[in-house]
Amino acid sequence: MRPRTVTLTRSKPPAWRARRRRAAGLALLELIVVLALLALLVSFAFALGRPSHARRAASAMRTAILWARTEAMWGGVAVSVTEATSGQGVVVRTATDPANPCAAGTVLTRVLLAEFPGVRLEAGLPRGLVWLPSGSGRSCAGGGVISGTMVLADGRASVRLIISALGRVRLEAP
Repeated sequence: MRPRTVTLTRSKPPAWRARRRRAAGLALLELIVVLALLALLVSFAFALGRPSHARRAASAMRTAILWARTEAMWGGVAVSVTEATSGQGVVVRTATDPANPCAAGTVLTRVLLAEFPGVRLEAGLPRGLVWLPSGSGRSCAGGGVISGTMVLADGRASVRLIISALGRVRLEAP
């Protein structure tokens, strides 16, 4: 008797194995696409959660106006807050001429809207205001009690900056 020889031939894998291999590669690609979409959605959420440029500009102007009042009380000299040329922001300066405190003086600080992209001054203080060393304020036109509203807007939001006769400054979003 002769020994029997067995030849092994490689058979084709079943069709389901081939489909499984293709599906595994596709799952990785799908995972990458889903992660990219999630990253995009998270970036949009962060952008919407951040304060608008108008809100940040109004906050900077509020800080400058309150700081001007503090400087007037601590320094014992009148401090004016006026609009920069063409509504480009506000300028805070010490008054050198008591008769006309808003005309000239040493510039202490300025808040320029160019630093806040897309923000425009829709309504402002037409004549400006002066903080006296007593802490009270008056308008640059010589009026007694001041109160005024500035409106800042960008493409996303509009913010009102309200200055009261008591020296309080608050922000309101309509």
